[in-house]
Amino acid sequence: MFEAKNIKNYNRLGPNAKKAFDNFLRKFYNAWEYPEDHKPVAVNMCKGFLKVDLNDGSWLHVTPSGEWY
Repeated sequence: MFEAKNIKNYNRLGPNAKKAFDNFLRKFYNAWEYPEDHKPVAVNMCKGFLKVDLNDGSWLHVTPSGEWY
């Protein structure tokens, strides 16, 4: 699994956002057989959610509970 601290902008997140992102990351990697194909490369705080950019050019909307769509 990849380390959250190595993802761009992770260190700029507040404590609650980091907790939500860490929760998301754990669930996200467990959902994939080959998680490296869907690697998060950046995370940004938006109003009420986290925007997570993936290495394939897509992005995910991550809620404070760590769920994504």
